[in-house]
Amino acid sequence: MAKFAFMINSAPGDPAPIANNLEYASNLDGGGHEVAVFFDGQGTQWIPELEGDTDSVALEYYEDVRDRGLVGGACGYCASFFEVDDEIEQAGIALDGGVENHGPDISQLANEGYQLINVG
Repeated sequence: MAKFAFMINSAPGDPAPIANNLEYASNLDGGGHEVAVFFDGQGTQWIPELEGDTDSVALEYYEDVRDRGLVGGACGYCASFFEVDDEIEQAGIALDGGVENHGPDISQLANEGYQLINVG
């Protein structure tokens, strides 16, 4: 089976890109593929928004991906920049790279055989 890493970089506002790609991640996982979802850049803002917004069209896909254990983490540096790092940690999602460095290490993901899918 294949390995996929979704890099969510899209800013909150338009839920279509994140909703569609989270659905794709769930479908790939359901098909037996190895899947990881990472939130980076402006995309780190999605986590607190979806954790607190019961009306977002992306919510059911986010909850499905989260409940499947597919969320690999969020960029700690970007989360700190956008001042959402505390909320992300409260949601139980790891901050990759801490608040000093960018994460995840996409070179490492590529070396591990992941196909990178950039959303944003």
